[in-house]
Amino acid sequence: MGQDDSLITDGVFTDGGVPINRDLWQTFIEKSWLVAAILIASAALGIWIGEHSPVVYQSRSVLWLDAGETRVINIEEVNSSKEYRGSADLLNTVANNVKSSAILRRVVDSNNLTKHPYFTGGTNVLAEDQVVRILAGSIDARLRRMTRLIDVTAEAQDPAVAQLLAQSVVEEYIKQSSEDRTGVGQSAGKYLLEEEKRIKENLNKKQRAVQEYVRTNNVSLLQGAETVSDDFKSLSSQVLEAGNERALREREVAQVEAMGGKVTELLTLEVVARSPEVVALKDKLLTQESNVSNLELRYKDKHPAMVQARNELASVKKAFEEEVRRAPARIKLQLMAAIEKEKTLMRTLKEQEGKLGDLARQRIAYDMLQSDVALEKTLHDNVVKRIREIDVTGGIKKNDVKIIEPAVLPKMPIRPNKRMIFIYAMTLGTALSFGLVWLIQLLDTTIKSVDQAERVFGLPVLGAVPKNKLVKDGKSRLFMSDDPTSLCAEAFRSLRASLALLGREADRKVVLFTSAVPSEGKSFCCVNYAVSHAQQGKRTLVIDFDLRKPSLSETFGVKGDLPGVTDVMLGKEPLDACVQKTRFDNLFLLTAGRTVPNPAELLSGPWAKQLIQEAVSKYDQVVLDNAPINAVSDTLLIVKEAQTVCLVMHAKKTSTRVVRRALEMLRRAGARPSGLVLNFLPQGAGSGYYYYYSGNKYYGSKGVYGSKR
Repeated sequence: MGQDDSLITDGVFTDGGVPINRDLWQTFIEKSWLVAAILIASAALGIWIGEHSPVVYQSRSVLWLDAGETRVINIEEVNSSKEYRGSADLLNTVANNVKSSAILRRVVDSNNLTKHPYFTGGTNVLAEDQVVRILAGSIDARLRRMTRLIDVTAEAQDPAVAQLLAQSVVEEYIKQSSEDRTGVGQSAGKYLLEEEKRIKENLNKKQRAVQEYVRTNNVSLLQGAETVSDDFKSLSSQVLEAGNERALREREVAQVEAMGGKVTELLTLEVVARSPEVVALKDKLLTQESNVSNLELRYKDKHPAMVQARNELASVKKAFEEEVRRAPARIKLQLMAAIEKEKTLMRTLKEQEGKLGDLARQRIAYDMLQSDVALEKTLHDNVVKRIREIDVTGGIKKNDVKIIEPAVLPKMPIRPNKRMIFIYAMTLGTALSFGLVWLIQLLDTTIKSVDQAERVFGLPVLGAVPKNKLVKDGKSRLFMSDDPTSLCAEAFRSLRASLALLGREADRKVVLFTSAVPSEGKSFCCVNYAVSHAQQGKRTLVIDFDLRKPSLSETFGVKGDLPGVTDVMLGKEPLDACVQKTRFDNLFLLTAGRTVPNPAELLSGPWAKQLIQEAVSKYDQVVLDNAPINAVSDTLLIVKEAQTVCLVMHAKKTSTRVVRRALEMLRRAGARPSGLVLNFLPQGAGSGYYYYYSGNKYYGSKGVYGSKR
């Protein structure tokens, strides 16, 4: 067909690989009413939502975390790690603890919220868990970046309730922290009192042993000290150190056994808390807790990443607790090693004692007893000091968390934001309207403009006939005579001029009008073109070759049962006897004639060709009105007899697939259309006309034809 198939697509047309936006713009203009309706509906919806959304107030209180490292008690607390104070991980952990269910339950209990009218509606009493769930959705705590401030916010439809919740949450958290710290101090104080009593008894016992040794052996503390050899001194020192180590391990074993295997109590002991294994797992546990806290800000509880992180946290916590419980066994092993070491050194020392005099042995024994006394005294002094520290700090009640901004009664609601709701609604409406127009354009495979038709099918548009409200139900109107100044009349003059430019008139005396499917307006175009040609003073014959559904007799107001095409081809009547004179000068009509049972067989014979040749010899122009190509094969049987073939399409109705099929069938029949006629083209800026009109008249109508009468 001489067209570039690469330029033909189903619904989306391209020009050299570049999307054509003009068709979309035309569709947008045509559907501007739809866009306006969607925007109006969106605006109304936004206003309605803004007016009917519940009013929500927000109150905020601010917590400050102390950055200090002050230690009044030199004992490591169970639930905190001072070395991590001030880190982002610890601060995030505090922020999450503020809104924990434990704190929310304290808020519910302290304010008797299960009976509060705001939550119950004034009729029923809610369960504590129900109120806690409600609070969990309305209370939030977030750490300010690069600060030690935590913003605690509470939302409620009642401003007083919002203030109450925001203030109560921070107060209950501070109370909880204070109670936890007091409990740890009391536990440590009880243990230290028992330890002080035991150490004091040991100290008294060893002091009496020194006194008894001096009295019994009459030891001179100064004489003979220089005779002790350097090697024996070194060995004695090692024995003392081994004894001290063994004594230390014994105390540690006694301490861990007193705790009864409880993780919390064991962690109060320095020997357990500072062991490398426990410290390593504690660091890992804090890191994992921080990871879980960060994930809680981004994911919900059932998110795979959240579930995995919590499983890992539980695993690390379990390993940490198991390591703490293994500490007593590890300490006992260390005690056994210390005892064995001491025994070994003692055996070596006894071997050396035989080589020394009585004075040296007495002095060494005395020094060992004195060392034991000094060690016990040091331990006793340290324990007494810690007991005094606990007594002093008992009344201080130091807290690392303070309220620096109490909650206030909110004046203005935070929701609904009517302005933003309206903007969102209009944005959504705009996107929806443009998307709908784009979808309509994407699904619409009809031809809507002249340039689109030429681009898709690769054929020139010989004429574009505008849509006219006077053409109804497919009935033709003779605009060339009835309304010569109309847009339709001018369109047919343009069609006549376009056909005249295709070649010499003598070589194009037969013009055939057809369409792909019925109701395209081919007969309407055929008769008006014929009238326009006759108005030039040329004898024009219109032949109705649509033998199955003839319509030209009705258009020209002649009887349909008169002899016509079928009678001439069957040899029943001569051509001249069947030609009817119309009311137009130089325009003649040959109707379809009497109905025949099988028009295709009649048209496939030589009679149609003979009829056309005879008509050409007697008239200046012969115009053929033929049946639709896709419906029946009648047109394909005589299309070769026409020098000019015009394919009529109904704008915005005929599918491109239907037209392609008709063009392919014409190609197989050995004919190529001279061009297209785009019929019933809507008027307006989006129509894509290549000529221009003013109102319902063509340019210069009054000057050429005068006023319409």
